[in-house]
Amino acid sequence: MLVLSRLQDSLRKILSPPGLHTAVLLTPSGQLVSFASYESRCKDEIRVIAGLSGEVWQETQEQGSGMVDSELGRIVVLPVDEAPELLPMPLPDDYQPLMLLVLNSTDAVEWDDLQTKGKALASQIAKPLSKFRQHLVVHKPPPLLHGGSSAVTSPARAR
Repeated sequence: MLVLSRLQDSLRKILSPPGLHTAVLLTPSGQLVSFASYESRCKDEIRVIAGLSGEVWQETQEQGSGMVDSELGRIVVLPVDEAPELLPMPLPDDYQPLMLLVLNSTDAVEWDDLQTKGKALASQIAKPLSKFRQHLVVHKPPPLLHGGSSAVTSPARAR
């Protein structure tokens, strides 16, 4: 069974205020699963971080992680997934990680430190989450067509 309180405890333990102040766990499609924040951030700010992180991931997933400097501070987006040797090779085109881990800090925290802490936590929480892979995996959406609509939502005449 997936215990959200344990996930939240893991997210809380990585925080080192005031530098690294927020950790968010979300699905690759951007759905918020859990978060921990030192600053008493409202849930709307967490949703903004989740939305921005989803965009960063979509643009940088081929690189294996994403980083952005924003008004909210430094944001690092990392995949939470099984160990690379357990993943199917080659990866299918529609492959998505189990979850995304997002760390948000001030400019005082070095990018390398965020990456190191994030990768360690992602590895730790991937083990219990991998048991639920068949329930958690969401495939990539279909690519956009030239007209700007997807194959699923292509314009059709109303009947």
